[in-house]
Amino acid sequence: MKHARGIDLRAPFSPSEFGEHDGKQFQTLKGLREWEVLGARCGKCGRVAWLDKTAVLRQCGDRYLRNLRGMLKCRCGNREGNRVLIGTLPR
Repeated sequence: MKHARGIDLRAPFSPSEFGEHDGKQFQTLKGLREWEVLGARCGKCGRVAWLDKTAVLRQCGDRYLRNLRGMLKCRCGNREGNRVLIGTLPR
């Protein structure tokens, strides 16, 4: 996934397990723990990408994760229906 301004926000590695953020939780970017990884899934093509939390925080600020969905753009060009993923790193 890329930021709307075209900035590459990919993380250097993927997590061991992950789940979809349901939108009911009022969790912010700064509220994520060190071992949690931020990701996104495209609503159109289903592509999963893992993002660098510090780069997203620098570009978007400390936002709620539910508001981050509309700011993500997939490589296929889709901006609607994208989902935020939260993964955990292996120990």
